[in-house]
Amino acid sequence: MKAPASGTFVAPTVVKVGGIGEIPEEIFGPVLHVATFKADELDSVIDAINASGYGLTFGMHTRISSRVKKVSAAVHAGNIYVNRNQIGAVVGSQPFGGEGLSGTGPKAGGPHYVARFTQGHSGLQAAAETLPGPTGESNVLHVSPRGTLLCLGPTEADISAQKVMAGQAGCVPLVASLDKDMLGVATTFDAVAWFGDDATLSTIRKTLAGRDGPILPVLTSTEDVARLQHERHVCIDTTAAGGNATLIATAS
Repeated sequence: MKAPASGTFVAPTVVKVGGIGEIPEEIFGPVLHVATFKADELDSVIDAINASGYGLTFGMHTRISSRVKKVSAAVHAGNIYVNRNQIGAVVGSQPFGGEGLSGTGPKAGGPHYVARFTQGHSGLQAAAETLPGPTGESNVLHVSPRGTLLCLGPTEADISAQKVMAGQAGCVPLVASLDKDMLGVATTFDAVAWFGDDATLSTIRKTLAGRDGPILPVLTSTEDVARLQHERHVCIDTTAAGGNATLIATAS
């Protein structure tokens, strides 16, 4: 097919790389990066994936159930597909959405999506929820604590409420006074709570938006406690009908 006379185009391309660390950003297009690694290097590969900061979709093919359990629990990605393709998420079965630099909100098409947009929604989710799907496919929505909640108050009562929220979600509270310099760098917190005035809230959001690292949620009331949970969906084709059956048959 002849390429159009104007515009910018990339032909389908395969690029061999040493690892995901050589890919500094998400690349959307007909480009496939290929890296090989030894079986005993799997942990370091997972660490490199998580260190990238991106976490939209992860896919794997394996017939080893213990590997499925280990990798799906360790990889920081919103959607994990095992032994099937990585497109065509079905509403109600495979809620879609990422984490880190790939998104922070509720997963589209999930059981809690609409509720998260309603005023007063504050319910925490169960640790795991089995979702419907076709025969031969397992769909489970997992939730986990985001990590550390930076409690900025501003009042002592606000800080106390924020610490309670952190505990309810399994997060660790970090109490601090408002410091724009601290907010502007990639310090060790995973969400921010501020119950004060709107002008300061706007400054906090702008400062966080300009920092390096993952996109962080800002909680403005105790009704935001559910935002302290990550949603991760794991879809497993237990028959491998949607995956690469040839690859599975030759895998070790």
